[in-house]
Amino acid sequence: MSEISLPRVEQPLVTVVMVLYGGWELALRAIAALAANTEQSFELVLVDNASPDDSLERIEERVEGATILRNEVNRGFGGASNQGAELARGRVLCLLNSDALVERGWLPPLLETLEEPGVGAAVPLLLNPDGSVQEAGSVVDSIGHPHAVGRGSSAGDFQHRFRREVDYASAACMLIDRAVFLELAGFDERYHPGYFEDTDLCFRLHERGLRTIYDPRSQVVHVLHGSGTSEGARLLMESHRDVFVERWGERLVRRPRLVEVAQESRQMLAARDAEALDRILVIDDRVPFTDRGSGDPRMSRLLGELAALWPSARITLLAESGRDAERYAEPLLHQGIEVVCPPVDWQRWFKERRFHYGAVIVSRQQNAARFEGYLRWSQPQALRVFDTEAFSFQRLDRLAELLPPGELRSDVRTEAAKARETELRAVQEADVVFCVSEEEAHFVAEVAPGKPAFVLPGIVEPLANPPRFDERSDLLFFGGFLDTRFSPNEDALGYLVRDVLPLFWKEHPDVVLNVVGADMGDSVRALEGPRVRIVGYVDDPVTWLSSARLHVNPMRFGAGLKQKFLDSLAAGLPFVTTSVGAEGFPLGDVRGSMVADDPAGLAQRLSRLHGDREEWRRVQAHLLELARTRYDRASFQRTLIEAMTYVGVAPPHAAFA
Repeated sequence: MSEISLPRVEQPLVTVVMVLYGGWELALRAIAALAANTEQSFELVLVDNASPDDSLERIEERVEGATILRNEVNRGFGGASNQGAELARGRVLCLLNSDALVERGWLPPLLETLEEPGVGAAVPLLLNPDGSVQEAGSVVDSIGHPHAVGRGSSAGDFQHRFRREVDYASAACMLIDRAVFLELAGFDERYHPGYFEDTDLCFRLHERGLRTIYDPRSQVVHVLHGSGTSEGARLLMESHRDVFVERWGERLVRRPRLVEVAQESRQMLAARDAEALDRILVIDDRVPFTDRGSGDPRMSRLLGELAALWPSARITLLAESGRDAERYAEPLLHQGIEVVCPPVDWQRWFKERRFHYGAVIVSRQQNAARFEGYLRWSQPQALRVFDTEAFSFQRLDRLAELLPPGELRSDVRTEAAKARETELRAVQEADVVFCVSEEEAHFVAEVAPGKPAFVLPGIVEPLANPPRFDERSDLLFFGGFLDTRFSPNEDALGYLVRDVLPLFWKEHPDVVLNVVGADMGDSVRALEGPRVRIVGYVDDPVTWLSSARLHVNPMRFGAGLKQKFLDSLAAGLPFVTTSVGAEGFPLGDVRGSMVADDPAGLAQRLSRLHGDREEWRRVQAHLLELARTRYDRASFQRTLIEAMTYVGVAPPHAAFA
């Protein structure tokens, strides 16, 4: 009985083509890994290249279900792969070395990538047997030398975990549409018996406008040169380089010459990004906590839209803090966004990237202050965007007004003055300013007349059929509780429970307040009672936003556009808040039903909206219209495209379609 039984499939999605030249034990391991770790329908075409030993017989004894082609002479890797492609029944070809061991989950990311428009080939992260990086895609220098990116590095490093276009990647594992492969006449057999045929193939794909995409979610262990010797591989590479350079010299001449890659990481970086026309550095506090507020969901969407609109750009997120980066980075990495965060030597990092970026977006005043020196020294050529997110000095000024006279109030006012100075300087020195509201844009116009300022609020997708008045009940307080000395939401909740709800409960004694939010401390949990339910963090707040009749958060200090109320808009949930909470929202004629700045006024608005079905419906309709027309993705994209032209980034081709 065979050790490995491959499935018999009438219409396989993928045909795996494996070329065999001796080394049957390693090939058997490769086939076993393929069988164990591949759930999608596939067939294996095994092409024996006149193995000098009994490797084929050994494989035939142990493997059942493969299609086998026996060559009488060694056709080389390219020629044998072409033969396998001719026999393939699958729509997708996977070229897989006999010394390549696929890991669990290797195939779906590559299939997903290959389906995208403009993609010609999809390749995984190749690992050494010890788990270190062997190849995170490869680059080619001006004289045709190939260089594997990341060789010997940790596979866990973010620098090797973001999806991107590459010059080429080893055909140790490569997915390509079979029809495209055959249209190109497969591998060029001038590179017989091997090496440079995969590089040449990727360059020919590029010539046709098709990209080779590296997707590190797929991982394959490659026992390098398992079917030959390292010295033999080196000699083959050298013998074929002249052929490659003769064909592609015009493209190569525009690329850097990498003479000391091992010692000069800056050279590899320059080569990696050589064909990225736009290079954009974005600086923020952290990798965005997408399930929190404080501007993080907006930053996540900003990064995503940059990547979506300019897919060929190199977009780097520099996060000042590495807290929980591993938890939140993966979606950004998958979108092709490079993530950099501590632990890192910033002096060295900026030195390696000197003159690298064309545009820099700095979010929040503390980052403008923290990284100004590095940016002036390392990126003097870059045009600068200051993203206010929310003016910190306004939040601090409002906080100071709530504090009793004394040392603490004085300290907060001093902090506010410093923040104002930093923010005004950042606005005045930037080439462009991103704001979150029209109020912020007006302030920018006052302090920096003529400065281009663009309003880029958050993006929401409203529910298609949000629940109606009678399908909802109770009140919801929704918002994150920052781990800081002063939390706007913690203050608002205390104010609500202590001063506002007792007035509301006189008319509605049975209504419960549910409190949903992350990072609650003991002081928040202490507010729980018969009519106050402390829920805490939830994975999907939409469930709560869709079941509550009203959202209430009477913020007394803060600044900018509040994500929690954007989420309310999307869920069709009317909210009651203060002038501070409503800042930035064009509420129009429903404002009087939603906004008040004293306990009695807030309680009156809660009472009316909780009991007046028609007024509730009117407010809901207005909020949903705002979600569809003011905080929609298309509006955000149009504004972002216009804004980026001011820092030298041309509109994407789709903008002219």
